[in-house]
Amino acid sequence: MKMAVLTGALALCFLGCNNSVKAQTGWKQLSGAWNISPNRVSPMAGKDRLFTLQYTGSAKEIAWESLSVDFRFEDRSAKGALGMMLNIEAPDDYQLLRIAPDTARCVLQLLHRKYGYFRMWQEVIVPAKLSANQVYTVSIVKAPAVDLEDWRPWKIMIREKGSGTILLKQGVSNDMPAFGLGQVGLYTTRPDIAFSDFQCILQHPEQKNRALVLPSVFADRMVLQHSRVNPVWGKAAPGSEVEIRIAGKRLKTRTGKDGKWKIGLPALPVNDSLDMEVCSEKDRIRIRNIAVGEVWLASGQSNMEMRTWQSDVSKTITQRNNDPGLRVFKQSQWPSGDPVFSSGGEWILADSANVMGWSAIVSSFGINLRKTLHMPVGIICAYWGGTAVESWFPREELAKDPVTAPILERYHASLVHLEKGLPVETRFPWSWDVAGQSHTPGNLYNGMIAPVAPYSIKGVLWYQGESNTQKARQYEHLFPLLIDTWRKKWDNPELRFFYVQLAGYDGKQSGSEIESAWPQLRDIQRKVLDKKKQTGMVVAFHLGDSLDIHPYRKNEIGLRLANLALHDAYGFKKIVSRGPLFTQALFKNGGATIRFRETAEGLTTAAGKPLAGFTIAGNDQVFYPAAAVISNDGKTVVVSSDKVPVPVAVRYGWANYSPEANLVNSVGLPASPFRTDNWRLLTDDTL
Repeated sequence: MKMAVLTGALALCFLGCNNSVKAQTGWKQLSGAWNISPNRVSPMAGKDRLFTLQYTGSAKEIAWESLSVDFRFEDRSAKGALGMMLNIEAPDDYQLLRIAPDTARCVLQLLHRKYGYFRMWQEVIVPAKLSANQVYTVSIVKAPAVDLEDWRPWKIMIREKGSGTILLKQGVSNDMPAFGLGQVGLYTTRPDIAFSDFQCILQHPEQKNRALVLPSVFADRMVLQHSRVNPVWGKAAPGSEVEIRIAGKRLKTRTGKDGKWKIGLPALPVNDSLDMEVCSEKDRIRIRNIAVGEVWLASGQSNMEMRTWQSDVSKTITQRNNDPGLRVFKQSQWPSGDPVFSSGGEWILADSANVMGWSAIVSSFGINLRKTLHMPVGIICAYWGGTAVESWFPREELAKDPVTAPILERYHASLVHLEKGLPVETRFPWSWDVAGQSHTPGNLYNGMIAPVAPYSIKGVLWYQGESNTQKARQYEHLFPLLIDTWRKKWDNPELRFFYVQLAGYDGKQSGSEIESAWPQLRDIQRKVLDKKKQTGMVVAFHLGDSLDIHPYRKNEIGLRLANLALHDAYGFKKIVSRGPLFTQALFKNGGATIRFRETAEGLTTAAGKPLAGFTIAGNDQVFYPAAAVISNDGKTVVVSSDKVPVPVAVRYGWANYSPEANLVNSVGLPASPFRTDNWRLLTDDTL
């Protein structure tokens, strides 16, 4: 939808002879007194020390694409700061982009004002000093889809207005909920400042002052799930009638007292392009170029977020990948303490430029799914690097589970500290349960999943776990609970859930400095296959990089996820979709016979090399490298060691990074690492 520039309307309005000032439609004064004219706004000198102004053209649930304002200060000797207010929840609860030009070093700070004090979450030095009577522009803009300079989704820029010289260009993320959503305004603590040319570009400007609104996922180029009821929901005036018209059908409902409504669209056949109208009273929304096909949700942390241009998937993308039948909804990264109605985001068509900025795994998955299904494919992308699994839960689910309730207790205890202005725990990994950060429990579910649930989907693609390795034992309960929780939110106990087992890594961070942390979490992921039906796992330890937590090889992961979907969800049973999985161990005659399933036409080794990667132990729990031989039946492996005459346990691929492990099935899919024992590990105590 075409963007529109909304500029704050500035005007003076004198009341009697006392020269008091009221803002016209464009502005609401929150603190201090302001002079407001058509060309500029500036604080009125007096006893006030804080001047804040809210732009009424913004709204809590309307997404914006960029903000900018010109500023000039007239007295270099004056003290104080200036900037833009972001995500204003209340006059004393807002994010702030603050420029402090009078410090020893000019700095730009990002802060959260709440509980009566500021808490800084990022600071950047501005390389040049700002001069009096010089006009500068500060702007916040969305980064391009492919940005080789900085992967972060937003950019802050300061430039000289006249010459255009860039003084600062800084990539930033929404570590606090600040950019792209919510009410915005101006801030200063110095009376000599003058602001002008304030601009706020909304993602959907037509939503301004409209009673009928939809979450951003219902927009041009969207994909609906075929042959299944598709819920559509939104808000309108309380008690009003809402009608949807699509494919010759007309469906109606009436809003409740809270203005909310939901309509279930009857199952639709596959279609390349439909239009839909949503009407209520005087409001009408038309959504164009809707496809009907297969819809998936991709979520997790940085290895799911890693972009096509950063991976080997880029080598498969050509100009011929312009494919209007492949689309993604790129959800905005937005943390929130409460579930939000919409956090922005947009549907994007696949072309060679756009795909380069998509998740590499999503690109590979979508391209491979399209090759076989020959129908539209849509993927909702909601992921964020460096996030723990508890970030993706609704808080009420954590609160009522006896195992996870302590997570919420630690969160609430830290919230009390924040309210009192006391320091909170920031050391990894305990900081995951601490308030005041993007990844705290429930924040990413509230801001990124709640706005798209229960949009009709075929299943979930999940790649996450690196941030939970230091508390791997806890993941054994959390991960299956997440699957159950999301299935409940989508009201679908059979919702497909396909995930990626952690790739190999030994960089001595994120738990890989702890012996057995990463292999323990991989083994927990493997065991979920037997605990939860309609799940599938991609084995990826051999695609890792010992020193890079974000391995380059993503094309094969996307292909394997696609093959899981094609086999399980679409009935292509001839596709071998899984590698060998441990099922049973039999210890006798000084050795161990290990049985596997998912062997296809038989077990073998990668590149024809001797079988390796097995260790064996006796009751002393000391593991030794083992000799391993594939049996004639192609379904078992016999493991032994002269140093272990009476073995009781076998492990395979049991290391953070295990390049020697090479057991595969007949189509080359690798066996999952595993252990047969349940002996205590170091991470069993970090709950």
